[in-house]
Amino acid sequence: MTDAKVTCPWALLALLFATFVVLCSATLLLPHDRYIRYQQLGETIQFHALWDYHRIQFDETPIDIAIIGNSRLQAGISAPQLQEGLSRQLGRPIHVANLSLAQEGRDAHYAVAKQLLANHPEVQLIILSAIEQMPRESHPAFPTIADPGDVVSAPVLLNRSYFANLATLPFRQISLTIQSLLPSAFDVSGEFDPTRYAGSDLDTSKSFDTPTGNHVDRDSIHAATELMPTARERFESITPPMLPSRLADWEFAVERSYTRRIARLAEANDTRLAFLYVPIFHFDPPLDNQPFYDELGTVLDARFLATDPRNYSDYGHTNRIGSARLGQWLAMQMQERGMLAAGRSPPPVTQTSEAR
Repeated sequence: MTDAKVTCPWALLALLFATFVVLCSATLLLPHDRYIRYQQLGETIQFHALWDYHRIQFDETPIDIAIIGNSRLQAGISAPQLQEGLSRQLGRPIHVANLSLAQEGRDAHYAVAKQLLANHPEVQLIILSAIEQMPRESHPAFPTIADPGDVVSAPVLLNRSYFANLATLPFRQISLTIQSLLPSAFDVSGEFDPTRYAGSDLDTSKSFDTPTGNHVDRDSIHAATELMPTARERFESITPPMLPSRLADWEFAVERSYTRRIARLAEANDTRLAFLYVPIFHFDPPLDNQPFYDELGTVLDARFLATDPRNYSDYGHTNRIGSARLGQWLAMQMQERGMLAAGRSPPPVTQTSEAR
């Protein structure tokens, strides 16, 4: 009798915990509109993710080259200028889409690449960002835009973001399901809204105003003395690898796991993969992960930019001068390395589709 009284509370706690786990797991099956999922970022620093979804899901204009990376690639590559130069050089239409997001994080890049290749199998080349030392944590947009299964299946060991991302799923799923049922009540749209789409040829290298009220200036030019303090601060903040190189898959679990997942998607689609390193001003150490990237694709090293302050609008982002130089160099690299196959792109479609 005494033993029963002692074990009952533990049995009850176990039952409550099991019920909690089952209910949370059940929320992963709740249906919702992925378009509404991406709209959650429309008023945040990650607002460009909504344009990405518009371009991938609703716009039938082909995509030959997709840029998927951080804000350095977002500022550094003018898709309209790059596609104009390549089209002229190759004598056929080349379509480029810069799908980069603010901040670094390969899991978010995977979420974008997964949607991209599912809707635009004509993609010939995906260019991913590479920086001096890749982060050890998840991209802040990942738990919002990722499919539930991709959040659950993220690497667990030494992934500092895993349980935080997992904990957001039940509320996210419930919220998105309700918003999908009653979109007007939450100021979201269940149908494609062309007024919120900037068109196929968005130029991410231009100055812009963010939904959070900030102005991002890509036209300014600074002297080296202005850029040096913040560039040095950024360089000195880089945490070098803390584990032996043979344990890099654990220390940089998010980066390496999701880079491999993107590589598998690209290989299955016969799409080439490249990694572009755009350095901060003045400080341009070699890529710590280059041997890893070399196994999966072509590494493009643009460290020549770092020597000239006229290329930068701030310590880490190119201005219009820098992006023009980077675009010309990138087009030359792609041609010299034969990174674009001949005649794979379908005829261009100029009208926007509302097909889901």
